[in-house]
Amino acid sequence: MDIRPVSAEQPIHFIGVGGSSMSGLAVMLHRLGHRVSGSDREESANLQVVRACGVPVTVGHRATNLGEDTRVVVTTPGIAPDNPELAEARRRGLTVVDRADVLAGIMDRHTTGIAVAGTHGKTTTTSLTVEALTAAGLDPAASLGTRVTPEGGNYRLGHGDHFVAEACEYHRNFLRLSPRIAVVLNIEAEHSDYFTGLDDVLAAFRDFTHRVRPGGVLIVSADCPRARDLTVGEGRTRVSFGTAADADYRAEALTWHDGRPRFTVTYRGEELGELAPRLLGRHNVANVLAAVAAGHQAGLTLDRMRAGLERFGGAPRRVEYKGTRNGVRVFDDIACHPNEIAATMQAIRGSAPGGRSLVVLRPNSFTRVRDFMHQYADCFTGRETVVVTDIYRARDTETYGLSSLDLVRAMRESGRDVRYTKEPAAIKELASASLRDGDVLVTIGPGDIGSLGEAWLAEET
Repeated sequence: MDIRPVSAEQPIHFIGVGGSSMSGLAVMLHRLGHRVSGSDREESANLQVVRACGVPVTVGHRATNLGEDTRVVVTTPGIAPDNPELAEARRRGLTVVDRADVLAGIMDRHTTGIAVAGTHGKTTTTSLTVEALTAAGLDPAASLGTRVTPEGGNYRLGHGDHFVAEACEYHRNFLRLSPRIAVVLNIEAEHSDYFTGLDDVLAAFRDFTHRVRPGGVLIVSADCPRARDLTVGEGRTRVSFGTAADADYRAEALTWHDGRPRFTVTYRGEELGELAPRLLGRHNVANVLAAVAAGHQAGLTLDRMRAGLERFGGAPRRVEYKGTRNGVRVFDDIACHPNEIAATMQAIRGSAPGGRSLVVLRPNSFTRVRDFMHQYADCFTGRETVVVTDIYRARDTETYGLSSLDLVRAMRESGRDVRYTKEPAAIKELASASLRDGDVLVTIGPGDIGSLGEAWLAEET
C-alpha cells in the first residue's frame, strides 16, 4: 500500500493495534498527519503507548469501532476472517490492507530503506543498526518488533533519509519491501503453521533478495550455510559477515569479559576498529557485525557508529538482566525456537561461570513442540534445572494431542533435570530453596512468564 495518496481526511483504522509492529505503524501514521484509530482484544503495554500518543483505541472488537468516515482498514494474518471489524469493513467496501503494505509504504518515503531479515536476531540487529545510524547523526526512522526506542514504543520518528525495518518472513510479509540495503542473518525451519518446510522458507528468502533495489546491497551471514548461498541480481552488491575465513566483515581477536565480547572488525582484510558491545553471547557478535555492515554500506565509518553500537544494552526480553537477589541474578528472554533458547543459555553460562541455573521454560506453541520435541534437551546441560510450564498456544488452531508433560518426558530421556508445574508459588519456592550466590534464575518464553522472575526479586529475603 502506497500511503501517500491516502489523505489526512481519510481515517485509517488498525485492527489489532496492540500488536508488536501494528502499534508502531499506527503511531507513525498519526505523527505523519493521518487520522488513525485502533482496537485490540485486550489491554496491553503497547496499547497504552498508542493511546498516550493521541491515537484513540478501543478494547474489544466490534463493528461499531469503525467510524462512519473510516476509509482504510489495516489488518494482519493473525486477524480471523470472521473478526467483526474486518467483516464490517468488507461489507462497506472499505480498502483493507495488510500491515506489511503499510510498512512498505512508509519505507518508500525514504531514500535509503534498510530491511533486517532472518529467522532469529531481527529485533536486536535492527535496534543495533538504529543506534549506529543515530550515533552517526543520521536521525533514522525505524519500525521494530519490541518497545525499545526512546519514545517508549517499537518505532522511531526520525527525520532523516534512512528507514530501518525489522523484516518478518512470516506469511512472506518481507516480500512487500523494496530495500536499498537488505540483511539476512540466518535461515532455519520455522513457522510450520504457514511454511511447508525448510525449502519453502528458503524459497521465501531467495525471493526477498530479489526485492533489493538496483544499486542496492545484500548483506548475508557467512556462518549460516543457507544464508551464505543467497545471491543478488545484476546491478546489486553482495557482502557477507561472520567469523568464517572468507567473510567480508569479520570479528577477529575475539575475547570475552564477563560474557561480553571484545573484538576487532575487519572489512576485506582492512581493520576498521575495535568494538566492546554490552551484549552477552556469541550470537550477538553476529548481530553486531551485521549492524556494522549495514551502516558501513550506508557510507558510515565504524568510528562514527561506535558509540551507538557500544551503548546499546539489549532489546527487552532478549537476554534481559532483571536484577539480583542474594547474589542470584535474574534474566528474562522471549526465545521461542530451540536454537534461540540454546543461544540464550550459552550467553548466560558465559556470564556466570561455575554457577547453576534454574530455568523456567514456557514453550511457545504446540507446533514448535511438535516439530522440535527432541531438540529442547540440547539447549540445556547438567548445570541447569528446568521447570516447564504450560505450552503457550500462540497461533495454533490445534494441540496435536501434546502437552508439556510430553516435552518433559522427552527431555528426561536425554538426561536433563526437568520437571513440570504451572504454579508460580511452587517455582518461587524452588528458586529460594535451591539457588545460591553466583547462581542464575532464567525465565524463557512468551507472554508474562518474565513477571515470575520480577515477583521473586521483589520478595523479602
